[in-house]
Amino acid sequence: MIKLNPILQEFENQTDFLEFLRSRFKVFHLSNVFFRDLHYGVMQYLASKKKSVGYTVAEAVTQDVIVLMERKAILKKLDERTWLVDYPAFKAVRQS
Repeated sequence: MIKLNPILQEFENQTDFLEFLRSRFKVFHLSNVFFRDLHYGVMQYLASKKKSVGYTVAEAVTQDVIVLMERKAILKKLDERTWLVDYPAFKAVRQS
């Protein structure tokens, strides 16, 4: 098993992180998400866990989190700054 950077270990529970993102941004199944949204989400998530990282470090952590989420097929890369969220639990509920 690969040993993760201690900061990246905060993102092992991807459901927790995704729920956190959804509480702050409009994140739905099959919606687009942008690097900067993920970046700010990572910074806020770490702050909620009492972990302080700088802007540049948070960018690097965000890139690593994106790779982890791509490997789990939660994010699908559309271009250099955009991903598609493939997370059926986040399907938007239509109201009648």
